Amino acid sequence: MSRLRGLLWCGIAGAVSFVAVFLINDAVRPNYEPVRDFVSEAAIGQGGWVQIANFLVAGSLIAASSIALSRRVGGGVGRLVGIFGVGLAAAGVFVSDPAPHDHATWHGIVHIVVTILVFASLSLACFAAARWLPTAGWRWYCLVTGAAVPILFVTAGAVSSTTGLWQRLTIVVGWSWLAVLELRATRFLPRPAK
Repeated sequence: MSRLRGLLWCGIAGAVSFVAVFLINDAVRPNYEPVRDFVSEAAIGQGGWVQIANFLVAGSLIAASSIALSRRVGGGVGRLVGIFGVGLAAAGVFVSDPAPHDHATWHGIVHIVVTILVFASLSLACFAAARWLPTAGWRWYCLVTGAAVPILFVTAGAVSSTTGLWQRLTIVVGWSWLAVLELRATRFLPRPAK
C-alpha cells in the first residue's frame, strides 16, 4: 500500500508543481504576456526549456499516479488520468507554434491535437470519478469541474485578447481537481498492519 500511496503523491506533486512552475515562469520570463499568451508558448525560444521540463516532469508524475488511481478509484479513471499525463508530457516534446501564426509546423499541429486530448481526458475523468465513493459534495465537484474544463478551454480559444488568462483558469480548475482526487484516494487506502 505504501507504493500506491507514493504513486498518488506523485500525481499530487505533478499537478501542483505544474501550476507553480508556470506561474513563476509567467512572472520572470521576459517578453511574455500571461494574460494573452498560452502556457505552451513559454516553451518557445530562449528559456523555453523550463516549460518543456515542466510538461515532461508533471506529465510523467501524473501518468505514474494513474496506476494507483486504477487500483483505488477505478480502471476508467486511471486510464483517463494516464492519457492526461502522457499527453501533458507529449505537449513538452511537441513544442507549440507562437500565436497567432501564418504557418503551422508539424510539431505545432501535434501539440494542438495533444492539448485537446489532455483537456478532454481530464474532463472525462471528472465525470467518471463522480461515481467513486460518492457524496453529494464530491459528485457535484466532479460534475461541475468536468463541465467547466471544456467550457473554459473553448473560451480560451475564442477570446484572443485574454486567451492566456482563460487557459490558466482552465488549468488551475482542472489540475486542482486532479490533486484533490489523488489526495482523496490516499485517504481511502487501507492502513498498513502493525
